[in-house]
Amino acid sequence: MQAPVGGIDWRRIFVALGVVALAVALLWFATRIPRTVTIFVIAAFLASAIHPVVVLLERRRISRIVAIAIVYVVLILVITVSALIVLPLTFVQLQSLAAHVPRYLESAQNWLQLVQTDIQRRFPAAKIPTQAIDVSQLSSARLSALVETALASIGTVALNVATALFIALSSLILSFFFLLNHRQLAEGFASFFPARKRETARQLAVEIVQMFGSFIAGQALVSAITGILIAAITAIFGFKFALLLGLVSAVAYAVPIIGMLAASILGLLLAAPQGWGVLIGVQVVMFVVARVSDNVFVPKIMGDSVGVSPIAVMFAVFAGGELFGLPGMILGIPAAALIKILWRYFVAPWLHGEIAIADGSTPSH
Repeated sequence: MQAPVGGIDWRRIFVALGVVALAVALLWFATRIPRTVTIFVIAAFLASAIHPVVVLLERRRISRIVAIAIVYVVLILVITVSALIVLPLTFVQLQSLAAHVPRYLESAQNWLQLVQTDIQRRFPAAKIPTQAIDVSQLSSARLSALVETALASIGTVALNVATALFIALSSLILSFFFLLNHRQLAEGFASFFPARKRETARQLAVEIVQMFGSFIAGQALVSAITGILIAAITAIFGFKFALLLGLVSAVAYAVPIIGMLAASILGLLLAAPQGWGVLIGVQVVMFVVARVSDNVFVPKIMGDSVGVSPIAVMFAVFAGGELFGLPGMILGIPAAALIKILWRYFVAPWLHGEIAIADGSTPSH
């Protein structure tokens, strides 16, 4: 039986509406300063990922400032080594790939024609439009035109690269200050809540940081291991683009469900000109390494860091990708976990209070 109108807790309703209005206003304001928001968001994620390592070093009786400095020195060394060794080798492989594009197109066309012939032999009634698989239309002249177009936009590319470097450097510096002043930030967050709710707010902040930190650090480590294994193993049996495929696989593994599928398709195309042996070997390596990462590395490194159901994971990945592209697909899962945490801390207690009022009992405060 429904409670009378006088039994409605209007204060809760007005507070909820005020929170929604504030969230909408903040979202509108964020759309006006996208670059600043990007820097702060990246810095927050980076600080969250580094925080578990800093806490681990603090447990070994290392002061926080020294622990943070150690982590950042190692991080900068890794970035420097990658820039001096990995990036040049990757660029060489990209140049080799660009130089052999006509050969790759010819090999792909021959392979597609063989597939078409086999399908028509097995299924005579099937009608396959030849234009749909005629990749020879990408002639050298058209490829040259594409290259000229790319060169014409080199200024825009350089500006975008400079902007990306500025955002990355600013985020790195800002994340350092986030880690250094984490207690002040936590207290500032708690100060937005009433005095009787501040301890709960502190617990909420700790849980959010722990969830994001565990997920981001774990995902980065597992993705790096996956990419390194794929690059190393495929290079052993002579795959020419092992490093390039390893880098793509490391990024792709961070995108659940469809990431490794896309990387496998790329591996199929890159390995096709080297023959069936290399092609099958690359696919087998990618499949086996991905399964080992799923069943061995993820449980041991990440555990149940987000606690989101498989259905919610699929929805978060596809919805995040549709709204924000690749970053949305990668961050869709922690965003879903954040919504779950906020629901548990705020919406669920509010609903519990409303149900208690409707039942005629006294809600707990």
